[in-house]
Amino acid sequence: MKYFRLAFLILALLPIITQAQNLRDTTLTMSDDVVLDAFYVLPDTPPPSGGYPAVLLVHGFGGSKNNNASLARSFALEGYAATAYSVRGQGASGGMFDFFTSERIIADLRAMVEFTRALPGVNPERIGVMGGSQGGIHAWNAAAYDMGVRAVISIVANGRFRENWLEDGALNWTFAAASLSPSVNFDPSVLDSITRARESGDFSYVRDFLTDASTRELESSVSTPVLSIVSYYDGFFDQNAALRQFAAVPSAKRIILYPAGHSLPNIPAQENYVMDVVARWFAYWLQDNEGYAAVASSDSAVVFFDAGNEEMRVFGVDEEKYWLTHNPEPRPSDLKEMTWFFTDEGLSLTPQMVQGERQINYVNLLGSAPQVFRSPPITEDMTIAPAPAQAVILASGTGSQYQMNVVLYDVDPTTNTKIPLTRCHAQQAGSEGPLQMEMNAVLHTVPAGHVLEARVHGGIALLPDTDNNFGNFPLGPVDNSTNTFVFGGVTPSYIEFNVLDNRPVSATAPPAAHTVALESCSPHPVSSSAGITFRVSGASHSRLTVYDSRGRRVAVLHDGTLAPGAYTVRFDARGLPAGLYVAVLQSGADVDRMKMLLVQ
Repeated sequence: MKYFRLAFLILALLPIITQAQNLRDTTLTMSDDVVLDAFYVLPDTPPPSGGYPAVLLVHGFGGSKNNNASLARSFALEGYAATAYSVRGQGASGGMFDFFTSERIIADLRAMVEFTRALPGVNPERIGVMGGSQGGIHAWNAAAYDMGVRAVISIVANGRFRENWLEDGALNWTFAAASLSPSVNFDPSVLDSITRARESGDFSYVRDFLTDASTRELESSVSTPVLSIVSYYDGFFDQNAALRQFAAVPSAKRIILYPAGHSLPNIPAQENYVMDVVARWFAYWLQDNEGYAAVASSDSAVVFFDAGNEEMRVFGVDEEKYWLTHNPEPRPSDLKEMTWFFTDEGLSLTPQMVQGERQINYVNLLGSAPQVFRSPPITEDMTIAPAPAQAVILASGTGSQYQMNVVLYDVDPTTNTKIPLTRCHAQQAGSEGPLQMEMNAVLHTVPAGHVLEARVHGGIALLPDTDNNFGNFPLGPVDNSTNTFVFGGVTPSYIEFNVLDNRPVSATAPPAAHTVALESCSPHPVSSSAGITFRVSGASHSRLTVYDSRGRRVAVLHDGTLAPGAYTVRFDARGLPAGLYVAVLQSGADVDRMKMLLVQ
């Protein structure tokens, strides 16, 4: 399987000067008379019983069929027929490119699938589609639009376009910049709409267009086996969107996530693992090689490489509480919630009781200087679980729009070297209000002695700093703004994520049974008193306690045995200072927690 290493480097948009001698160039004429440039290659050996399995390869954005020449030859050496074509408006293909899921682009892809199916000696029931970036969208489209293929492999791509390119009200810079590519013959109307949105800051049309063009509504009907290969720091595609797409697909599936940008892994062991899974995925689905059946197991379908220590963790499809849900209910016993508050001193596990603020000056096109917040050194290794984290930021701005960006790093204070962790952004009209932003999922172990560093921007420059923003590339607001970032006091700003303990996570162990659950606090925020509703599922001794933000017990609301059922108790907060409190419900080893904000 060594051939996949070189072949996939080619897939990552590296141009090919000459084609292999056994590639046969051809063209396809579409119903609108647009001519697509294509090639195919057949194995030198006679076809097996039933015919050759075949793979359709699709290149990255702005490339051509030639990007896949060596890859096609490598597949042929392994007994596959292979085809490739230049996407409409790219390479030597005619026509104009309008969008990845437009009627014409989908028709072209379908025609190439049928062309591949009809090649001499090919088994029409054994067709796969694979590509990276734009090609990864096409591979996914072959499954989403039910083109009758046997399996697909989608690399650094997904079909949730609005979540990728217009997340939380901010237009993705790399999406906007890609529209300027000189190697793509764009439909002028598409270019005009993106240009007008970029210049005006009005993204309503782009939002509606991306929502309509997304394949989200098709996910639940996908029956084709899908392998998704996703990177943590991709500036084009959002891995949270990829995880949600993966979760919604009912067919056989597998997803691999690793620390890299818009590329394959740059760590050899991780790259080799990806190549091995790619080879086994097609060998199992297209060649019926039962020796590789484990590649389709639902018990090991979700694979994360730890960005901190390079180790691999494997989860099952049914373990979404670890890899998809920020606040799972009930919470597994080995998954702990951790909150880091912004304070005048940096990041702290204790909220600041008095309000603080930082002024951030954003200048259109030039961006803003980041405000830096660091935590104390971590006392023991801390593994951040791969479910999406969140940042809650209280901010306001003087412009017609204001933007807040949060990027989080793992920092070695002895060398001051930084490893990317996660990031988020949001943009809205210039009025005060808390921004609840989802941070990108990442599995990352922070070693003892390291510190967390959060950088808060008021807007990114026209030319983003790719080292410091690692994929967080929203286009800045169109006018200048003085942004006020507020933290502490009655409405703290914070970053919250889940932490895994040091025990290994089993991909097959059944979830632990939970006997207690905190369900609600009403009213909330709490002013003087509130009712706390909780549930017990078995007769047992239960204790409900309230702690302040420093871990001091302020009330015991229940301590005794209860029959199964739902109960409501009164929390009397009169005389307590405003701030964050935590209700803790415990029965034996089972514990549930709920945050409460007390205001005066």
